[in-house]
Amino acid sequence: MRKGILYGLVILLVIVAVSAFMLRSELGNEPSGTEPSVEESSQKDVTEKEDESQEGQEDISQDTDEQETSKESQDTEEQDTSEETTEEEISESTDGDVVLSKFDYLPVNNKALHRATMVSIENTPKARPQSGICEAPIVYEFLVEGGITRFLALYRSDIPDKIGPIRSVRPYMIEIAQEYNALLLHAGASPEGFEILENTDYTNLDQIYNGKYYWRSQQRPTPHNLYTGEYRINDYLNNMLGVEYDNRFNFEEIMIIANAKSKAEKVNINYWGSYDVIYKYSPEKNTYYRYLGDLDTPHFCENNTQITVKNIIVQFVKTSVKDDAGRLTMELEGSNKALYFRNGIVSEGYWEKEGQNLTKFYNENNEKITVNPGNTWIQIVPTNTKINYEESD
Repeated sequence: MRKGILYGLVILLVIVAVSAFMLRSELGNEPSGTEPSVEESSQKDVTEKEDESQEGQEDISQDTDEQETSKESQDTEEQDTSEETTEEEISESTDGDVVLSKFDYLPVNNKALHRATMVSIENTPKARPQSGICEAPIVYEFLVEGGITRFLALYRSDIPDKIGPIRSVRPYMIEIAQEYNALLLHAGASPEGFEILENTDYTNLDQIYNGKYYWRSQQRPTPHNLYTGEYRINDYLNNMLGVEYDNRFNFEEIMIIANAKSKAEKVNINYWGSYDVIYKYSPEKNTYYRYLGDLDTPHFCENNTQITVKNIIVQFVKTSVKDDAGRLTMELEGSNKALYFRNGIVSEGYWEKEGQNLTKFYNENNEKITVNPGNTWIQIVPTNTKINYEESD
């Protein structure tokens, strides 16, 4: 009996202890302060919902702003792209499709990737009028034996269909062709010329051994009737691709005539005996017209077009007779004086050449000369050649 009462007391104490512990725990977990009222609780719920709604609106607004920004950005990009495309189209329509020649700075129809070509062209009375010489961006004129001259005309893009009459070359002509790494077209050579071509293995097409690149006209007597042209040599040139050239000269972007030393609207170059080359300047066209002997004898090309020249360089070189046939030696290496004619005025300077490098032309201030866009004729003359220039009447 006592044992049962004892067990009951123990159980009761355990229940009271557990209940006290649980009550204490609940009191400890309650937050401090008063419990919010129903009104406050409702207001809190409304506020939270409004906040959620506002956050949603902000999210929507942000999405809208981002979309508008994205659209504006896209529109701007499209506008920029459109503007860039327009600028590119304008650029292509003006400069992008225009290829400028490295030798006269004028537009060419076809961008050439092959070597330049230089052709030896006769200049005796029976060879005139010549073909293709008006189209050459650069032409050299040299004395040969007998007091006559010969041309070495350079072409690269837009090679004419008819060039000639073609004649033999001399060592100094080969030397100039080597400056340009040009394919040399000719019909024979002087003995020393043959020796140079053989020993240097320089790329050339001699008509004697490569007749298929030439033809003879029935309109003139031999030997003044040998010609070549673009369609004859095009396939050969296409096997000589990958040749790059820099601009041959500094070309004038904007023509400014100032500080002229002397007006030179008429230029007379006395090569030999009665052979005079005359250039007369046209202010209206800013170009020189070429004459032979006097102003009553224009120098024409075969298409009845008078030869006109934008830039004239007179290059003085030491010249001597080397044999009984009257063949000449010209010292093209080293340095000597030069005269430059353009815009109706003349300036003085000098030229320099080292090895097979291009001849460089300088003014009195030791600066490379600037020339007008257009063709340049380089008159190579003996150092004692008389050059007269004066203002036109």
